[in-house]
Amino acid sequence: FLFGLDIGYIAPILECASFKRDVAKLPDPRMELDDATTGFIVGIFSLGCIFTSLPCICGYFMDEWGRRDTIILGAGIFLIGCCVQAASMSVTTMCIGRLVSGLSIGLLSPVVSLYQSEVSSPQWRGALTALYQLMITFGILIASLVDHDLVEIEDGWRWAILLQVIPGGLLVFGMPMLPRSPRWLAQQGREEEALEALVRLRDCEKTAREEFDDIVKSRDETRALGKPRWEEMGQGILGRLIFIGISLQVLQQLVGMNAFMYFGPRIFEMMGASPIRYQVLMNLVNFIATFPAIFFSDSFGRRILLIAGAIVCTLSCFLLGFVGSGGLSDKMAVGIAPHKATSFITIHSVFLFVAAFAATWGPIVWTYCSEIFPQKHRSRCMAIATTANWVGNYIIAQATPVMFGLFGFGTFYVFGGFCILALGMALWLPETKGVPLEHVDEVFKKHFLRTTDGFSEVDDVTKPLLRNPAEQKTVGT
Repeated sequence: FLFGLDIGYIAPILECASFKRDVAKLPDPRMELDDATTGFIVGIFSLGCIFTSLPCICGYFMDEWGRRDTIILGAGIFLIGCCVQAASMSVTTMCIGRLVSGLSIGLLSPVVSLYQSEVSSPQWRGALTALYQLMITFGILIASLVDHDLVEIEDGWRWAILLQVIPGGLLVFGMPMLPRSPRWLAQQGREEEALEALVRLRDCEKTAREEFDDIVKSRDETRALGKPRWEEMGQGILGRLIFIGISLQVLQQLVGMNAFMYFGPRIFEMMGASPIRYQVLMNLVNFIATFPAIFFSDSFGRRILLIAGAIVCTLSCFLLGFVGSGGLSDKMAVGIAPHKATSFITIHSVFLFVAAFAATWGPIVWTYCSEIFPQKHRSRCMAIATTANWVGNYIIAQATPVMFGLFGFGTFYVFGGFCILALGMALWLPETKGVPLEHVDEVFKKHFLRTTDGFSEVDDVTKPLLRNPAEQKTVGT
């Protein structure tokens, strides 16, 4: 939710007259910030995220402090970043505040999805982990609604930032009431606490004890292999899993979703639409379209959603590039209002892209990455994958305004190319729905063997790993 608030508030604020006057020091608030400054104000947040999501930092806190305490720490840092941004009187101070907020989200982004996957039962893991993305989209929507009413008020942008202190404070004081991750507790040798946490999280004590036995068995097997070493990260099946995690996270960014989130008002203005109004409508679409992922990730499966999402996003990007380049770019360059039909097609192509991404690649990538890594290396691997996500996020933040300045709507052809790569990746992946975390590595071992031999029969791989025959009915490609 905090990450969503940060994404949602920045785009309208960059267009705010009092922000341009008080922070950017522009003599005329009708002037636009240059592309480099805009990109850096947006992108420095991602630099902070990259730093704290590094495995040596994020992995340390998740393993030593635990999942729950790392979330509390990240929320506390977020409060500091909000206050610095709200008090900014220069671009430098604003960037420092965004950097601090980025340090917070860099910690929170991997640990929240990891915590959710570790406390969830196998049959609900997809839905509960997808809630991570739902809350991001909800935060984006709330921020855009708040901005819509506040950015026109004198210093209203400062209040829009300060309001983020409320959910940040709730996270700081609310997290101690939730149980620690039972898998982290087992790793620390605190078995009684782990079992107590599982019993608290599960409806049935018998189910909790069975899951506890699996966790302890998996822990003992990994301990027999020795402590995790950095040189193991690029070797064998673990190296392949890390490559999958990095690829998914980078592609999640490079397909272009955050180009709309960060620079939506500019894009809609190019289409001849009301920038702030359509930004709010887009964020509403983003929020509503995330719900199907919660309902379908554990029925249809992760793989089919990723495939469908990549196809629709590809079509949307190429339609935007084709129609926008032919019917908008030239007319906007000479100050002619675009044709209504052209605006209609491009605006609804944006909404279609956002809906497809929100229902698939937005939440499912986080779900998939939180499942695939073995317990021994889970924290470090998740941190590596998350760092890759933030590198992609920074590239989008820095490159998008420059690409729009150079290529106009031709920029969407670039995003469309990455959507095609995302589709190829999704077609190759195995299904993980319904498989207990302690057995997901077996899915990939068999998948790597089968794909090496020219096969990719996901059903036959996953069915034997489910807890009981009734769950086998839920598995499919």
